[in-house]
Amino acid sequence: MAITDVTVHPKEGSFVVIFTEQSGNSISVTLYAAASPGLTNDNAITRARALLATTLQSSQADGARGKDAALLEEELEEGLEDTFPASDPVSVTGSSISGHDPKVGH
Repeated sequence: MAITDVTVHPKEGSFVVIFTEQSGNSISVTLYAAASPGLTNDNAITRARALLATTLQSSQADGARGKDAALLEEELEEGLEDTFPASDPVSVTGSSISGHDPKVGH
């Protein structure tokens, strides 16, 4: 997305920064003066860009950690098929806790 226009609209106690791309799609960021000390019309764009960048990085990190629900369901189904018939169903997640204590019984 290439930003072609940025506008700042002062509102009572806040600024709304609107980023618009060539196609006309836009995204807006509302910055509240109470939550952003020193916020002015001059620095609103810089702060809005920083907030968007932080949000995007956080979103990408969450996406890398979490799996899509459909993918988890598919993995569970594959695990069930691979172990059928069995008394206990398998889990998509594994345990990192070992069931064996080497100190016991020695």
